Amino acid sequence: MRMPIRFISLLLCFMTQLQDATCQTNTDLLQVQQLHKIKLSLPGITYQWEKPVSRKSVLTLEGGIAGGMSFSAGSMGGTEFRYAVVPEIGIGFKNYYNLDRRLKRGKHIDINAANFLATDIFVNGNPILSSANVTAREAVGLTAAWGMQRSLSSKINFEWQAGVIGGTDFSDWVITPNLRIAFSFIAGKDSK
Repeated sequence: MRMPIRFISLLLCFMTQLQDATCQTNTDLLQVQQLHKIKLSLPGITYQWEKPVSRKSVLTLEGGIAGGMSFSAGSMGGTEFRYAVVPEIGIGFKNYYNLDRRLKRGKHIDINAANFLATDIFVNGNPILSSANVTAREAVGLTAAWGMQRSLSSKINFEWQAGVIGGTDFSDWVITPNLRIAFSFIAGKDSK
């Protein structure tokens, strides 16, 4: 598990440094904004802070109530639907890699409306609500994802991301695909 985490971290850092190095001569280029967001996803609601750490990258801090669901079907066990809603906190990194291209094409880039690569580490608490067939406990995990964030208005944006989650409750390990769709209310923003 350590090798993929290091590889993803090094790849994101390399991409950020390469993009920043190619644009250092132009001081008029747009930088990502600091955002305070209230994010609504199915199911869940979280507060997220995006703090710029370079011209195109942000550190994210997030906390709130998050959820997940799964459906499985097999010839031996039949079908099974599971869900859980848990308290969650996380810290992550996003690199908005196509800001300059969107700006050159005349696209709207306010409130960090761009494609991104992201990774985050999260901690979940015991379920607040879950199906009877869930035996979830506290867990930690890592997400690696590609996604898009687009502004619908000056105060609302839409985000989706797809990737992989790896996590453990320290007795079992899980690696699973991940798809997140969310709407965010921008509670505050700053251009620097």
